[in-house]
Amino acid sequence: MGIETSLYWIQEMLQAVVILVGPAMIAALIVGLAVAIFQAATSIQEMTLSYIPKMAAVVLVLFFGFGFMLQFMIDFTVRIFEIIPQIIG
Repeated sequence: MGIETSLYWIQEMLQAVVILVGPAMIAALIVGLAVAIFQAATSIQEMTLSYIPKMAAVVLVLFFGFGFMLQFMIDFTVRIFEIIPQIIG
């Protein structure tokens, strides 16, 4: 296995991580920003107020995106297993 092959699969793995984690992180970012703006507008300085909405947003994104995420992971795993014989032999 050459360096080019290793770098290609590392790049593919990092892209897969970004694709799978990105929607949940973006949802948490948007909800956190909305809660921060609400706290600033109402002068509520409770630090734990943003945790529940963030968790709810992440759970909703994961719930609705689970089918896509599972299929993406299965396809990626199949691609890895298909390339193993070419790398070894």
